[in-house]
Order: sequence, then C-alpha cells, then structure tokens
Amino acid sequence: MAEDQAREALAALDKAIAHKPRKDDADFAAALEHLCKLRDVLLAEARQGAAPRERLGQVNALISVVLAGHFPLGSVPWPEVERARGVLAGMVPGQDGP
Repeated sequence: MAEDQAREALAALDKAIAHKPRKDDADFAAALEHLCKLRDVLLAEARQGAAPRERLGQVNALISVVLAGHFPLGSVPWPEVERARGVLAGMVPGQDGP
C-alpha cells in the first residue's frame, strides 16, 4: 500500500511539474493527498517496528515542499518541487531517483 501511494503521489507531482510555470492546484492537491496517506501507512508500520523512521521523516519533508508549491508565499518554488520529486522517485522501485 505504501508503494501505491508513493506511485500516485509521484504521478501527481509529474503532472504538476509538466504544467510549469503554470501552477495546477488539482495536481498539487492530489500529490498532497497521496503523500499524507503514505505518511499514515509509514507511521502505522513504524509503530509496529516494520518501517524505518527516516523514511517517515523524508515523507514529512516532501509534504512540506509540496505544500509550499501548492500555497506559495511568492512564486512556486519549482526547483525544490523538482528535487522533492526526485526524492519521492527514489522511494518507488523502478523510478529514477535523485
């Protein structure tokens, strides 16, 4: 289930980046939804000792970056969003990571 949520979040981020420089709120919202579900899965696994906590920390950081893209104080921080995409891709088997 964690891998499915990561794939869905990655697909949504890819769509958001493809629309750059125009910001597509629906794509950012979808990415956030899947990242939050991924965090919930990892948190449950961590409580059972099945998932490393550092991965949970990475997902929390990804959520922060995607939130900054969705609700920017200025322009969308595209370089950070693209780096976040690379980190997320590294969590999905068969994808290009950072």
